[in-house]
This record gives sequence, C-alpha cells and structure tokens, in this order.
Amino acid sequence: MKVSRISYLVSRGSLSLFFLLPTTYFLLPTCSAAISSEAQRLIDQIEIDDPYLRRQAFLQLEALREPETASVIRHYLAHRQAELRALSVRALAAIEGPQSVPTLMERLTKDRSPSVRLQAILALEPFLAQDAQPIPSLIKALRDRQPDVRMAAIDVVSRIETAQAREAITVRWKRERHRDVRRVLEAAMKRLGKL
Repeated sequence: MKVSRISYLVSRGSLSLFFLLPTTYFLLPTCSAAISSEAQRLIDQIEIDDPYLRRQAFLQLEALREPETASVIRHYLAHRQAELRALSVRALAAIEGPQSVPTLMERLTKDRSPSVRLQAILALEPFLAQDAQPIPSLIKALRDRQPDVRMAAIDVVSRIETAQAREAITVRWKRERHRDVRRVLEAAMKRLGKL
C-alpha cells in the first residue's frame, strides 16, 4: 500500500486538482492488515509536510505501542531527515522494547545526526537493567563530539552501577573542558560520591 501526502489530503477532501503537481514521495513498506485504523491514520499523517503533525503522529504511535507498526517505523530509521530518524528511534524503543536494543546501538554508533544519537542514548537507558550489551557504546558516547550527546551519555552512564561505568565518568571528569558538560559531570560525580 503506497502512502503519501496526496492520499491523506484526498481522503480528507481537502485537495483540489490545482495541487496535483509532480512530487517525489517517501515510499513506505506494505502495511499489514492487522494495523488498527487509528495507527494507519497516524502512519498516513507522518507523510504530511507539517512538522508538528509528523511529530504528533510519531508520539501517538509510540503511545499506541502496536507491534504491527514497528516495520513502518523502522523504515524511517533510514530517512534523510534527522528529525524523522530521531522520532523513529524513540517510537521503536517504546513499541519493540528490549528487541530494539541492537537497532538503537547501531543508531548510537553510526548515525551522523547528534539528535538521533541523543535519542538513542535516552531510548537505551530503560533496557540497561536487562541487557548490559549497550554499556560499551554508551561509554564511548561520553567522547562524542557534540556536547548535548555527551551530557545525555553522562547522565545515563553515571546511573550504571558497574566499575567500568564509574571509571569512565571519572576519566571524562578529568578531560572534559566544555562548561555545560562539566556541570552535568559535576552532578554525576556527586551522585557517585566522588566529589
């Protein structure tokens, strides 16, 4: 089933022939019949050019947590727009739960966008109690080039109760020069009882 902005507008009766100009659309995979009508409406809404409506659609899909929508959301992990990739990371973590950990780790280590890496860090945190596999990737994120990503990594890693995580925070404390990151590190060091 091809989903596009035009199909959404036509279904709402708000499209005239004047607007039917050639445009390139992001094609979605075939949707399963098991997807609820509400989820399908939200999937269609993602294709609208309005960033607010897209964000709302992802957040509502995340709240619905329908496993059948995961394949559609996974498709957005490769989208050219970083915002859609970041929203899909968050939604996928909510929908798939611990099964999404390998995908989240891949986004953390390979995505070029800081916002996607930051969302991957935040999405991985709830799964650390069941799966220690992301810990090395999170520790590596302490050295990310972007301060916002480092701050998120510091917050998450400082809550991991392993010697490796504590040591990584201590090393980052000695090397970090960015003022805002130092503030987050200071709070982490206090939480660890090292200040």
